[in-house]
Amino acid sequence: MDKHLLLPLVILSSLLGFLQALQCFHCDRVNASGVCVSGERFCETTGSQQCFVKKVYRDGIISYGYQGCSSLCVDMMFLNFNVNLDWKCCHHASLCNKF
Repeated sequence: MDKHLLLPLVILSSLLGFLQALQCFHCDRVNASGVCVSGERFCETTGSQQCFVKKVYRDGIISYGYQGCSSLCVDMMFLNFNVNLDWKCCHHASLCNKF
């Protein structure tokens, strides 16, 4: 194969692999034990979406959380007195956002 065509094909195949839909856990409310108590289902990412898991801590102890698919997803941690919010994103594998 022509060397000039090989590089674009490799780049295109890697992009298509990244854009494949992922299955993510979705839960509107996860309790402190990690059990979904509201809205348990799966969601499928589209476009540039990623799976996420958000955990809320009070006084350093997990209080509750959420899981799902998100278009705006950046790993971050907010600290506010006795409440901490930990937001993690993933797109390396389906169901990567286990609580």
